Amino acid sequence: MEYKIFIKGKFLPAKKAKISIQDTGFLFGYGLFETMRSYEGFVYRLEEHIKRLSFSADFLKIPLPFPGATISETIQKALSINNLYDAYIKLILSGGIYTGKISQAPSEPNFIIQTLPFVPYPDNWYKEGIKASIASIKKSSSSFIYTHKTLNFLENIIAKREAEEKGYQEAIFLNTEGFLTEGSTSNIFIVKKGKVITPSLSSGILPGVTRSVILALCNQQSIPFEEKKVKPEELLKADEAFLTNSLREVIPLARVNSCTIGKGEVGDITKVLMKEYKKDIHSSKAKTNLLKFPQDAEH
Repeated sequence: MEYKIFIKGKFLPAKKAKISIQDTGFLFGYGLFETMRSYEGFVYRLEEHIKRLSFSADFLKIPLPFPGATISETIQKALSINNLYDAYIKLILSGGIYTGKISQAPSEPNFIIQTLPFVPYPDNWYKEGIKASIASIKKSSSSFIYTHKTLNFLENIIAKREAEEKGYQEAIFLNTEGFLTEGSTSNIFIVKKGKVITPSLSSGILPGVTRSVILALCNQQSIPFEEKKVKPEELLKADEAFLTNSLREVIPLARVNSCTIGKGEVGDITKVLMKEYKKDIHSSKAKTNLLKFPQDAEH
């Protein structure tokens, strides 16, 4: 099936959805993206993703061509048109056509919505945990770029490839000060003596939507938590560790390089947060009108 993509204000078949080679996102990585997941037609934490996109768009001086409510409605329409319930959703906002002056704020940005069937991750990742390596690349501790989900994703791609070539499923970055930051596609948490610890935003990380949910769940479940600068030794000596992102949800981390984390199995607090995260999805969905697919949906 050829899925339709929202581009240039309308839905087009994937083969006809094209951008100019002069688009600044293609030429310079000048743009943003968001990825999210729908569960039986319900897009989890959609408002938070749109807010983050809007915040970063203001920072990069790329005007969002549609208000948040319209973006939300268009995502629902994209799911309906493509007849998707459990889906991977990607929003892309680029600076549009290059005018010859890269420092000039764009007047006609390019906005794209892509929806595809969600492909589940392996069950054993959640039952046994995954392995990660420490990336050879270090992120600048003074850069503000990492707090935005930009199209310039080269460091993440190289680190992930480096990890996978060694048989690991994820790469974990340190910053130039030697502290933990995040995974190539995830935020990282450790558990020590019953406390959940995660790198602070000042470490130079993306303020993950799922990361925020986990911190809120810790508060709800009376699990002590702390955001701080985390040394890599703290990860290696942790009782438990896990990774989060909007597609993978909460994934236990069993091994880093040659070091087993804790007992090398899914920890008790990790299990609680995995369960509570699932419950939050279901309770959020129950409070929201689910997507309905009209027979006469516009194609």
